[in-house]
Amino acid sequence: MLRKSLAAKLIFYIGLVLFLTIGFFAYINTNAQKKLLIEEMKQNGIQLGQMIEKSISHDMLTAQNDRIQKTLEDIGNSEVIENIRIFDKNGTIFGSNSSEEIGSSVDRTTEACVICHSEEKPAETLSSAGMTRIFKTDRDYRVLGIINPIYNEPKCFNAACHFHPQEQRVLGVMDILLPLGRFDRQLKASQRQTVLYFLFIFLIIAGGMGLLIHMFVNRPINSLIVGTRKIAEGDLNYRLGNHHSDEIGVLGKSFDSMIAELKKSREEIEQWNIKLKDEVKKATENLEEANKKLQELDSLKSNFMRKMEHGLRSHIGVIQSCVSMALKEDISTFSDVQADLMHTAKRRSTMLLEVLDDIILLSYRLSTGAEYFMESVQLKDVLQNVFEDLKVQAQKKTISMDLQVPTDLPQIQADREALEEVFSNLVNNAIKYTKENGTVSLSVIEKDKAIKIDVVDTGIGIAAEDLPKIFNEFYRASNAKLNKIEGTGVGLAIVKEIVDAHRGEIRVQSKLGKGTTVTVLLPTT
Repeated sequence: MLRKSLAAKLIFYIGLVLFLTIGFFAYINTNAQKKLLIEEMKQNGIQLGQMIEKSISHDMLTAQNDRIQKTLEDIGNSEVIENIRIFDKNGTIFGSNSSEEIGSSVDRTTEACVICHSEEKPAETLSSAGMTRIFKTDRDYRVLGIINPIYNEPKCFNAACHFHPQEQRVLGVMDILLPLGRFDRQLKASQRQTVLYFLFIFLIIAGGMGLLIHMFVNRPINSLIVGTRKIAEGDLNYRLGNHHSDEIGVLGKSFDSMIAELKKSREEIEQWNIKLKDEVKKATENLEEANKKLQELDSLKSNFMRKMEHGLRSHIGVIQSCVSMALKEDISTFSDVQADLMHTAKRRSTMLLEVLDDIILLSYRLSTGAEYFMESVQLKDVLQNVFEDLKVQAQKKTISMDLQVPTDLPQIQADREALEEVFSNLVNNAIKYTKENGTVSLSVIEKDKAIKIDVVDTGIGIAAEDLPKIFNEFYRASNAKLNKIEGTGVGLAIVKEIVDAHRGEIRVQSKLGKGTTVTVLLPTT
């Protein structure tokens, strides 16, 4: 109910705030009254102690201990006094309402004595707060204790009957205990009465508040809910009516206006829907015609690519055959320039075929989305095949090859041919950009649910400004051009596309003139 009803929430939360507020002030008021009454009792107790001291001062000056004892016993029989005792400077009781205590000594570490004797030298003066204490007795009720020091006044150290040294500041202490049982009972009764008043006031205010919320909040909101349901059912002719002048009344007027606007909008939408159907029909016919034209263009493009590939391959093949036949003949009759031109023609035609293959492969992957056949692949076999295929190419440049693959490498889900294309490209690049007598190594480790493959070479390296661009199509680093190393700038773009398709990652670290490290990370799961 509380989750659904706004009125219930308002009553609950406002009531809770009201309850806490009134309760807080009631608590503060009760504690303030309690502290005020206790403080008043302390002051009265201090005055009582001073009055008792004055009443027995003459007997103490004349050393009439019997009269002092009689007075203390009479005072101790009063209901408002629990106990009264007088201690000398040594802590010995020489006067008490209980004659059995006379002559006994008290422990100075008790609560009554520690106020003055907490330090090595006893305190000679006490504040009003220090003269009183409240604690529980063994009979489980509280008492108010008043410590009234008896000071060595001139009339004491000048008395004829006995002598106290003038430098002695305190002669003894009068300790009075006043029972607080009746006070505590009255205080509890007063607190209970305050709580009852508090609950009574809270219930009256909460009830009145709930009635007002029901009349001015809950009923109008329920009307709005009914109206909302009518709209949800499609009845746009429903109106609330009977609007009040308050904010909810304004909301009701806005609600009726909204319904009118919705009705008008629905009529306009229906009209637009009819027009839209006609427009969609025309657009569909145009799209079908455009799609037909696109298919024709795509067919033309495919035919063009096939014809271009066939035509170029045919012409380049003829050129290569002619050059190869010419080179097989006795070229001693050729001049040095003619021989160089023949070798250049053969090298350039071979490179042209590689460029053609890369362009066609890249175009095919971009146009078809490069579908992959995923299967369980042992990466060690793929890498060994790549190394075997490129071993002769490395030997021609006297480049040492090193392959380090663990025997317990797990299988991964991948397209075997695509992976061979990735690492053939990377190792081929490492050989191509490494000078004679260099080193190309490939190491594999398993780390964090992935297989990490590092292809490291001691080649010409890549400048820092070129590193972010090396995966762009047809981009070649500046130092590769300066060193006249042939290439198309397509291989790494294909490598990046394949690695991304395998949910992997590729990184390149390089230092110009020192070499390059290409790292491929492939997930094992």
